[in-house]
Amino acid sequence: MEARELYVVAGSFIGFQLFFSGVSPLVSSTLTQGYGKLPPNKLNEWNSRLVSTVHAVIVGLFCLYILWFDDAVNTDPVWGDPSLVKLNVAITCGYLLYDLLLLACNWSTMGDSFFVCHHLAALYAYGYVLTRGVLPYFANFRLISELSTPFVNQ
Repeated sequence: MEARELYVVAGSFIGFQLFFSGVSPLVSSTLTQGYGKLPPNKLNEWNSRLVSTVHAVIVGLFCLYILWFDDAVNTDPVWGDPSLVKLNVAITCGYLLYDLLLLACNWSTMGDSFFVCHHLAALYAYGYVLTRGVLPYFANFRLISELSTPFVNQ
């Protein structure tokens, strides 16, 4: 894995953590009156869902851009230049690591072994994209499904 991807994973992890602990509470309390009345476990779930939605929109729109305009990946789905896909996958890996930490810290209220398995399997698969650059088209196609997340988080 190149330094660029490591920096993006780390930046994504830190960025989503800051969004969870700082931006989401500020925006949510400004926009909704009931936010401050939620119990702590519901506040965590609310903030987590908002971060999840933000991640999905960023990654999903980036996926559509790659699908429509990245000729290198679309011409050769197996070995095409994976630069943009790797960047998008690195953002997702940072998010997955952030979410794993959130699950671990709030296991009694948010913990779910299936989520942990899902995140670990995704990190394993995306690790191949980041380290070997293989199957970028398929990684991008898989990430497009993140566009459904805002509808699931309602």
